[in-house]
Amino acid sequence: MEEHIRRAAADRPTGILSSYSYQISTNYLPTRAPLNGIQAASMTHHRNHVSTWLLIYFKKQLLTFTHRSGIGKELSLAALKRGDKVIATARNITKIDPVLKSQGSDTLQLDVTDSFENLKTIDTKATAIHGRVNVLVNNAGYIAVGGVEEATCVPEETYQQFNTNVFGSLNVSRAFLPEMRQRKSGTIIFIGSVGGWRGMAGAGLYSATKHAIRGLAESLNLEVSPLGLKVHCIEPGYFRTAFLTPGNRSSYEPRISDYNAIIKGTHDGLVAYKGKQPGDREQLVEVVVDIAHGEGTVAGRDIPVTLVLGSDAWNVVKEQLTTRGKVLDEWKSVIESTDF
Repeated sequence: MEEHIRRAAADRPTGILSSYSYQISTNYLPTRAPLNGIQAASMTHHRNHVSTWLLIYFKKQLLTFTHRSGIGKELSLAALKRGDKVIATARNITKIDPVLKSQGSDTLQLDVTDSFENLKTIDTKATAIHGRVNVLVNNAGYIAVGGVEEATCVPEETYQQFNTNVFGSLNVSRAFLPEMRQRKSGTIIFIGSVGGWRGMAGAGLYSATKHAIRGLAESLNLEVSPLGLKVHCIEPGYFRTAFLTPGNRSSYEPRISDYNAIIKGTHDGLVAYKGKQPGDREQLVEVVVDIAHGEGTVAGRDIPVTLVLGSDAWNVVKEQLTTRGKVLDEWKSVIESTDF
């Protein structure tokens, strides 16, 4: 992916990029993060049981980003088209796309960065509407573009990046787990990123959060699978969204001059990548719905805990595994020399 970005940067040097449901913001979050939590829950009749979804995705007020541009809306519509019922939620309920309402979705008010006690009430409210929540999809996230050290100029920005991308998803999952454990049934899906497979200059904090999401998903699955629950981490590559349309972007604001050239290269490449991302978000959401239903493209397959989606994601992961395998082989004697 970075090679595509470097090539694109030579053609178009300004702007920012968002892939799939995530926002790339080159203005770090202020100390009071202006974020809305957008969620949707859907109920589907599949085989002999009823499943309810809760989708988590975000709107960033500062850049007037809306869920109209990400995969949250597309995923909700895909579920509705399969006969699911959707509950869309937001901190500002008026920001929910009217298209979802016109297709029959219900609505709830929710801020996913709220206190854990308040988050727990959402389980009660969602259950009151559709009886239970069987499928929880955590799709909250944004990217703060800038150097890792630059973020220390405003320490709160580091916390906000993790609070949104990691702690929000973790706390919402914790809020719904008791009910799932009681029923011994339920699926939690985390939307990760190919960015969780390697570092990226200019988006280090984001990369760290996506590494963390995969670790949480895989660990949680080990804990809840004996109880009848399932956990998946879906890691998309770059998918085309409308986040780079006029009014939905800001400029990188350098804070430490030593990093200017490095970060600007990433920033410019991301901008130039607009419209060239290889992923089709409509195909992406269909696969996610297939995973929730256990049908279609995944029918008859043993669905892994972690699954990357997109040809670019496949290439990145394959390269990483090959490189790491070579390192293990070349450094085996050193690695094993530390044993008794």
